[in-house]
Amino acid sequence: MDITAVLNDVFGVLNTYIWYIAFVFLVGLGIYFTIKLKGLQILKIKETSKLAFSGIKEGGEKSKVSSFEAFCIGLGARVGIGNIAGVASAIVAGGPGAVFWMWIFAIIGAASSFMESTLSQIFKEKKEDGQFHSGPAYYVLKGLKSRTLAMVLAALIVITFGVGFVGVQAVNAASALSGAFEFENNTIIFGLLIAIAAAIIIFGGVKRIATFSSKVVPVMAFLWLVFCLIVIACNFDGVVNAFAMIFQYAFGIEQVTGGLLGAVIMNGLKRGVFSNEAGLGSIANIAGTADVKHPVKQGMIQSFGTLIDTIVVCTFTAVVILSAFPSYGAILATGITKAPLVQLVTEGTFFGEVGPMIVSVFLLVFAFTSLIGYYTMSESNIRFISDKKSTVFAVRVVIIAVAFVSCLLGADLMELICDTFMAAMGAINMICVFLLSKYVYRAYDDWNAQKAQGIEEPVFHRDILDDPSGVTEWE
Repeated sequence: MDITAVLNDVFGVLNTYIWYIAFVFLVGLGIYFTIKLKGLQILKIKETSKLAFSGIKEGGEKSKVSSFEAFCIGLGARVGIGNIAGVASAIVAGGPGAVFWMWIFAIIGAASSFMESTLSQIFKEKKEDGQFHSGPAYYVLKGLKSRTLAMVLAALIVITFGVGFVGVQAVNAASALSGAFEFENNTIIFGLLIAIAAAIIIFGGVKRIATFSSKVVPVMAFLWLVFCLIVIACNFDGVVNAFAMIFQYAFGIEQVTGGLLGAVIMNGLKRGVFSNEAGLGSIANIAGTADVKHPVKQGMIQSFGTLIDTIVVCTFTAVVILSAFPSYGAILATGITKAPLVQLVTEGTFFGEVGPMIVSVFLLVFAFTSLIGYYTMSESNIRFISDKKSTVFAVRVVIIAVAFVSCLLGADLMELICDTFMAAMGAINMICVFLLSKYVYRAYDDWNAQKAQGIEEPVFHRDILDDPSGVTEWE
């Protein structure tokens, strides 16, 4: 038995059991936070959406990362392979009903995203590069006073997102490009292009990443939605049936009596979390880079980003796929999954042979914006472990090398390993957020109190906290 088969067997078992544990904390605590916040993510969506697009102009006028730029980096990390290949994979593996459960977990996860992002802002700190950095490692060290756990979380995030997820994004993008543009050594060439483009942005530092993301992410997300609308219009007769399949397979009698409902729900959770990353601690790293006047502002912004990613972008992709087939059986009959399934659908529209190429370009850009988002998370955690320039430089080189090498490897095993680490990160992070939740509730009360007084832009001061001893940046 070769090493690949052994790893598949080991991580196959680990993945199953760790996700059972992660399910309890990601869903259970997500519901708890939703109740404690009184449905903030839905009832205050007008405010969160307004805040998300505030600060568009201020980003270019300051050296630090603005609230909008942090939102775009976060959205760039979320809107990636998971929104195209991940949705197709969820539908094939768990049935159309998995899409419904992705919606449910996005709503629940938006509350978790608010909690971890606000917490990250409260405990952020300025590093040698003049930028703010934060994340689970920072709030565990300063809030829970545990350096050991903080170091473990920092290392986990670098391995899971800086190495694993960078590899997953790069290999999927290179694979789709290679399938659409066939020529000799195309995989190597696409791998090099991805690595070189990543190097140009990454070596510019966090601010260059923020500026790039704020310009590219909104445009590409909008163009993807437009592209999806055109494809859906070509299969307009199947739209009603698409939504019918989603609800039918979400909790239909066939799933309940067949014992498949649990599998459908779990698949929806896995693919939903892979896409929007709520509760994993990854987006918290990005939220902590923003220069804002109140931690709650970035919490609300990232909460809205969770909904945009899944409720909007993933749904468009799902309808593109489902509207093109009369039944779930017809989808399975193709024997295709992930990005090639989406490419197959577009090829059947008036786009013809150009359709798969367009999807490949989107995959490349989405994978790239996710890649640099994951780098931002990694840099925050590397600077937590060691703020030396040589250490940061070494990590940049490693991540760029991973982006290239992974393009030459298969994606399935890497995705399985990343999926397992993702579940572990989610379980540990959600426990930590729960233990530190009092800081978030106090900050949220302060935000609401200032809003009630008519203050348009609330300002936070650490002295309003019962225990501000670990907070260093809000004097």
